[in-house]
This record gives sequence, C-alpha cells and structure tokens, in this order.
Amino acid sequence: MLIMGAGNCSGQAISDFSKHIDGQLMRVNALLVASTIVIGVMVGIGAYGQRYRHHPLTSFFFLGASTLFLPILSYVVSTISGNQGPVAVLSDTQIITAWCNTWKHITLVLVWASLVQIAAVNTSAIVAGDDKKGRNIASPPAMVLLVQAIWTSYLVVNFIGKAYDADFGNVFIPILVPPFAVLVAKLLVKYHAWYGARGSLAFGRNPNLIVGYMEQLKAELASEQHSLPPLIVTGEDTTLVHKEPHGYSLNQANGTGIDNNGLVTIDRVWQLEDDIFLTCSTKQLKDLCYSFALFKLLRCRFARHTIAETGSMKAHTLLPHVLLQVNDDERALGVIADELSFLHDYYYSSLPALYSRSWFPILSIFISLLSMGWSLFCILATTFVIVMLASKGGAGQMHCSIDCHPMYDKNYGSLFFDFAPVFLLAALVVLAEVRETACYICSNWTKVSLICRYVRHASSWQQSPWKKKLIGRLLRCQCKLLKHWEDKMNQCSVLALNRRTTPVALLHRLIPLLDRKKVPRAVKIAVLKPLRSPSWKNRSNGVASLCTRLQLQANNNPFSASSGVKAIADTMLVAHIATSILEVRRSEPPRQADSAHKIAATHLSRYCAYLVAYVPELLPDDDEWCKSLYKAVQKKGKRALGAAGGARAAASNPEALVQALNARPETAHYVLKNGAELGKKLVELAAEEGEEAAWEVLADFWSEMILYAAPSDNVDAHAEAIARGGELITLLWALLTHLGVVSRPEPATPDDAPGDV
Repeated sequence: MLIMGAGNCSGQAISDFSKHIDGQLMRVNALLVASTIVIGVMVGIGAYGQRYRHHPLTSFFFLGASTLFLPILSYVVSTISGNQGPVAVLSDTQIITAWCNTWKHITLVLVWASLVQIAAVNTSAIVAGDDKKGRNIASPPAMVLLVQAIWTSYLVVNFIGKAYDADFGNVFIPILVPPFAVLVAKLLVKYHAWYGARGSLAFGRNPNLIVGYMEQLKAELASEQHSLPPLIVTGEDTTLVHKEPHGYSLNQANGTGIDNNGLVTIDRVWQLEDDIFLTCSTKQLKDLCYSFALFKLLRCRFARHTIAETGSMKAHTLLPHVLLQVNDDERALGVIADELSFLHDYYYSSLPALYSRSWFPILSIFISLLSMGWSLFCILATTFVIVMLASKGGAGQMHCSIDCHPMYDKNYGSLFFDFAPVFLLAALVVLAEVRETACYICSNWTKVSLICRYVRHASSWQQSPWKKKLIGRLLRCQCKLLKHWEDKMNQCSVLALNRRTTPVALLHRLIPLLDRKKVPRAVKIAVLKPLRSPSWKNRSNGVASLCTRLQLQANNNPFSASSGVKAIADTMLVAHIATSILEVRRSEPPRQADSAHKIAATHLSRYCAYLVAYVPELLPDDDEWCKSLYKAVQKKGKRALGAAGGARAAASNPEALVQALNARPETAHYVLKNGAELGKKLVELAAEEGEEAAWEVLADFWSEMILYAAPSDNVDAHAEAIARGGELITLLWALLTHLGVVSRPEPATPDDAPGDV
C-alpha cells in the first residue's frame, strides 16, 4: 500500500479525501440539527405546554431524546476528535494523510451539550411522595440527567486537557466551564431539595402527619359543627410530634389541646386583618390558603389513606357553610381549582420540593439568573459571529492541510451548523429560565408561604414598611403561564347535528380534534345548585326526577333495565341523544339568545359524551365497554342520519330524525331507540309548557347525573387528568371528596322509582 508523499497527490485522491470528510460532517450536522429540534419541542412542551407532556406520543419523544442523547453526543465527539490532528484516509490503494484543526467545532458541540442538559434539568420534575400502600411516587431528578452530566463533564475535562497540551487550554476554560458549573449547581440543588423534602413533615411525610392531626381534631370538630376548623396550612416542621401506628400525633399543651403555636392553621389566616391586604383581594388570598389546606387533605387520598382516616366528613364544615351557601358561584369551584393546581405542581414539577428550605428558592433564582446571563451571552456572541461569517463568505468547521499537497488548505463544512443550534438552544434556555424565575416570584406557593410567614411574624413585620410593601407587590403578582387549571371542558357529540361551516370547523372534520371550550358560568351554577339543596343527601343520578317530570311509566321508560340501559355510560348517551334532538328544535322567536338552562344542559350533555368516548376511566363503568358502546352508537347514528337526509335535514326536522332513529326496531341500537323516545317526550314538553321548561328539566338532570358519576376510588385516572390540565369531573370529584362523598348510592329499581336505574 502506497502512502502519498509531498507533491504526489492525484486529483482523485484529493476528491476521495474531501468526500470522506464531507460525509462525516454531514452526519454530525444532521444529528445536531435533528437533536436540537427535538430538544426544542421538549423544552417548549415541558415549560409552556405541560398538559401535552403526558400524551403518549410526547412521552415517547421525551424517552427517546433522553435515551439517545449520550450515544449521539459520544458519536459526535468521537468523530470530531478523530479528525483532530493527523488524519489518514484510504483512497483506492493509497493512504492520504492530512493535518486537521477542529477546535472550534468541538468547542461549540460541547457548549451545545451543556445547553441541552440545562434545558432538560429545567423541565424535569422531582416528587417527594409518601404512599401508604407502597406505590413508588417519590421521584428524584432523573438519574439519567446525572449520568449525562458526569459523562459530558468528563468530555469537557478531557478536551481542555488536550488543549493544554497544545498550549492554548486557557482559551477554552471561560467558554466551557461556566455552563457546566451552572448545570452541576442546578442538579445539586434539585437533589438536595428532593432529599430534604422527602423526609420533611411538610412535604414527603405530610400525609401521615395530616392523618394523625385529623384524628386528634375529631372530638373538637364534633362539638363545633359550624366553627372554622383549624386545618393545617404550613408550619408542620416547627412542631414536635410523636410517631404513632397510623401516623403522627402532635404534642399536647398541658393535656388540654393541641399545641399549635408553631402551626399556621386556616382559622388564624382568616382572622388576619391588616393593611397589607388593602391593595390585594383579601378574600382571594384567604381562599388561596384554604385551597392549600385542602390540597394537603386531598394528598392523603393520593397516598392511599382512606377518607375515614382523614376525618373528611367532620373536617370540612367550612366548605358547605361558608362557600356553598353564598351567591358567588365561582368561589367554591375556584378554591378547588387552586387546590388541584397545587396538586399538579406537587406531582408534576420541581417547584414544591424547592420550598422545603426557605433559602432554596432564592438560591435557585440566583442560579437561573446566572444561566440566563450565560445564555444571553451565547445569543449575542453567536449572532455577532454569524453576521461576521456571512460578511466574509463563511468559515469551515474543519481546516485541513494535505501532506502530499503542501499548497492544499481547505475549510470543510460550515460553522453555521454549529452556531445555529447553540443560538436556538440558548434562546430556549432563556425562555425556560424566565418561566422558572416567574414560578418562584409569582406562584401561589410563594404567596401562601409569604402569608403564613406574615401570620407568624405579624407583630414584627408590621413595623417594617419596606417588608409590607414588598409582600404586597408579590401578593399582587400574576402570571398566566403558571395557571395549570385551564377551566375548560371538552365537547363531543354522537350525532353532530349542529355542524358549523367556519374554516376551523372544516379543519376539524378533516383532522378530528376535540372541541375544547371554557366552562360557562351557567354550568358552574347548575352543578352547584344540587349541592346547596338540603335534600341532596338523598342524591340520585337524576333519572327518577326526569321521568317523573315527563310522566314516564314503567312500560315506556327509556332508562329501565328492560330497555337495555344498565349502566351510567348508556344512561348518559340516551340522555345525550335526547338533548341533541331538543337542541335542533326550532325556537320561537328564532335566533333568541340561549338561556342559562340550555347552555348548562347542552354543554354537560356533550361533555358526558366525551367522557364515555375518550376518558371512560373517569367513569365507574368498564373502560373498553364504554369505548365500544360509543363507537357502536356513533356508527349506527350516522346511518340513521343518512336515512333522515343528512345532518342538515335532520336538524331542521327533529320528527324525521326521531323516525329515522326508531326505524328497523329489530336492528336499531337500543341507545339510539331510547334516546329518540326520550327526545320525543322532551319535544312534546317544550310544545306544551315552553322550551325553557324542557331545558330546565334537562339542566337539573345533567347536573345530578355528573355529580352522581363523579365519586370514585380511581385516584390514578384523576391524577392523569390533572397532569393533562384538568377535567371538570375531576374538579367535582375533589369537591365531593371534601364533602365526604366518595361513593354513590345503589340506584333504585324501576319498581321503586320509575326511571331510576
């Protein structure tokens, strides 16, 4: 084999050498660009679209990106390092040697790697959990992040060592050391926070303490049914406790009661009246602390404690007697929504664990500011270099001199492929750090912490004007990015009679997407109405009252077991079809504004259809059965619509639709048939007593139905719903839990109450 000497290069040999180098750089650049795009999507979802974080496809991307990062980085670095210094390439039967310089290329790749890992740490969650039945929900920062940081740090140290051997290592220290110092600091803070929170009575071990505390309060709460219960807000770590078989018990004060001087309880917060709240909504801040206290109680259910262990029915007298009896229909649900936001933060973010020590948030903000400063420097530097390179015609990622051709010097690749990913990732890191800093400054966790500290130190803080001014500013701070509860409800329809012709609606037909709408105030009023009724303790699924109002007898009851309806899911679909039939009935006068009852009934009807079709795990019936039932009803419903002349014709003629749904009784689906019969009765009621009377009946039915379906022991399904941004039925599930309702009564038989199933 011939090794080419000086001046002996052929044109073909030089061409083969160039193809070899270009091919390697092309593969490296493709990996860098593709990885940057995936990381960008991950950061965007993790920081600004967390409701999509738990979608199966998104989870697949997260897992794939985490798994492939180290192999990709190792391949890229080894490929670049292999081209540093002497390079030998085989051309036919000849070996061509060259000297190549890749210092710039490998430096930018390592900077890229540091930014990728900083972004990953920012979007990772740490959970300090405590599960009574052994389900492991205590989650430290992902171990893969630590492994990646160790391996990348080794590559940096190795690279700087080689640079020192070449007598210019000092050039790379200020470039590579700062980002990896920030990365290591972030990981250490998160691991320290997780370790501290896991053993804290206010975080990891809190459910056991709450159970013991509620046990001690039972006698006191039983004797004061309408008093404000002293539910714990903060301060558990300042209290002396004793370990008991089923939790912790707090120290007694002279044997006469609980020594809670170190605790901040909700009654102490609600008694606070101070000018610090004059520029804030006092009611809102007090409700926020109450939400935090309820969050700690609800966590006991997620830790698999029973409702009896937390004393739920005795402990929450504040909810029905203060919140449910007022005219503010948004307040009670707002308290529960804030509670579920706290729950979301606890299980799906790093924020709560960092409050296990008072100085952790300050340290985290400081590290985030350093990270932002470095990232902004990268953005400015890369922008300047890209502009300079563009003005000079570009610069290569590698510079090679071939031994056999002393006059041959060439740049390979383009540094744009290195600078562009660094620029993009630096911008993403800045956005992630801005959001993380906003979390510490404006989050509800900070507000609750400040309020409770003020309660404990009211006498001293009242004498400090600057403290009061600072606290007032922080309490007024709002950030929409931190609101995890979206207050929206998905809508779905079996028959889809009211099809719109807007461009968005047409796009929805081509790409089936759920119709997600803000929960109307009419819906909130409707679902709270039964809870405020003294007779709601005899709750039912609403079928009995609906059948009584429509004067349905046992022989023509569309909800009876003899008609095929045996579960909550098919009951919902029967009533949903009937609601759709009444909805398309022409109103008099035409185009009048929808009443509150109609809005509540139609929205709850479509929402229940969505529950059956897409999230049946939130219902008591079998998941697969619900999905198959919905598909069968939808399939035969489309055929019935076709027989009625299509959706538009059926919408203008509900009588024809009823006939189409009832056609061929021997092959018609029982849900469609029963829904048509019920819809016919509703149309008759609207003709006799007015349309508003029919909508009022339906609104009452749907509100009772969803409250009847909400209680369950399926905590995991509701945890997943909270991760996705929340469901209305989860909101009601939490509300009913605090009212002591965790199961539904056995439905009456048709003989006992016509129409009940």
